[in-house]
Amino acid sequence: MTFTYKDLPVVLHETELLTLKDGTQLRFESNGGAQEVFLNDDWTSCASLFQGMDHNLNAGGEQIHLISEPDGLRVELK
Repeated sequence: MTFTYKDLPVVLHETELLTLKDGTQLRFESNGGAQEVFLNDDWTSCASLFQGMDHNLNAGGEQIHLISEPDGLRVELK
């Protein structure tokens, strides 16, 4: 499933995408208990979060607040 910035805040699950206003895509993959956050087709994660951690990310001209939750990655505008 693909979400857009209009859906924010949203909880992403693995294999789901979020498309920001400028077309930047955000996704995450689980890796040994961590949620690795990726932008577009990058192979290098821009954030690695364990459950309960949060991170502020500047992506697509937006300030994005990421929160690792048991059921997925919560994405909010800052």
